[in-house]
Amino acid sequence: MRVKKVVTLAAAATAVPFTPNPARVLAGRQSETSARFTCASASWPPTTIGRPNVPQAPSADLESILSQVSAANIEKTIRKLASFGTRHTLSSQDPDGARGIGPARAWIRSELQRYADAGDGRLAVETVGYVQEPDGGRVPFPTRIDDVVATLRGAGPDARRLYVVSGHYDSRASDPLDYESDAPGADDDASGVAVSLELARIMSQPTYPRPRASIAFVAVAGEEQGRKQVL
Repeated sequence: MRVKKVVTLAAAATAVPFTPNPARVLAGRQSETSARFTCASASWPPTTIGRPNVPQAPSADLESILSQVSAANIEKTIRKLASFGTRHTLSSQDPDGARGIGPARAWIRSELQRYADAGDGRLAVETVGYVQEPDGGRVPFPTRIDDVVATLRGAGPDARRLYVVSGHYDSRASDPLDYESDAPGADDDASGVAVSLELARIMSQPTYPRPRASIAFVAVAGEEQGRKQVL
């Protein structure tokens, strides 16, 4: 049999139907006439569990970073990466070419190096990678897969802790093995690379205080081919 009770709402001075927890009713052997529940006794969540939610104001450093983010810079980077036609992992590796993943990688590195040269030596840029042998799937011939890494060394005892901000700069058309068709990849993932570069630009400036932990700003390749990254 389903038992219904009535809860009195003091604030509204009205009575509304209320279905109590059957286990509580049975445990206390409460009868139809003796059981009444109030808002205070049915409060949720329990006041003895957890801690109050205290609003946190953003730090001055964070507000400074956000104020310097340039939408124009991000758009410029996206358009530049899309201009290489395709950044397919299997496309041209020639850094001096006009089309393919090679010139795209060279441009990303040159941008990060430009930020490093304008700084105080806190940003170190390198290209790390390996040759992926044919895997019977999305890599049909030996292919160089390189990540461009710009590491901002932290200051203090937390410098060995590393955070990674990354986007993948390779792209592809619908066919994962089609490395000749246009694949501008503006949102997948030139936009992610653009954000990573913009943060590297801001945080590598000498006027910005060094973070306590280290941060690696990375543009990775091979994502569209299902490859594991170097980092």
